[in-house]
Amino acid sequence: MRTQELFLQGCFFTISFLMLLLLLSIAVHFPVGRVLFAILVSVICLSAECFALFKMTQFLWRWSSKAAIALVRFLHPSQASATLLTETKN
Repeated sequence: MRTQELFLQGCFFTISFLMLLLLLSIAVHFPVGRVLFAILVSVICLSAECFALFKMTQFLWRWSSKAAIALVRFLHPSQASATLLTETKN
């Protein structure tokens, strides 16, 4: 059963890939198609850059949280344990 599913999946993938390649080759021959293709590529690149910016911001947010906790522990050792206990309970 699994072999049949994999074979059908491979067939669907090959057919859809060839269809997209055919549509791309048709679209590139016309000026409007080139413009739409360029817009599509730019949207894909922009979304990748936005995703990378989001992941970098997420990393910096986590890092700043760890740095703030370390600084509070260093400056106020007795209060840091109470602060960490309330953070872990939430």
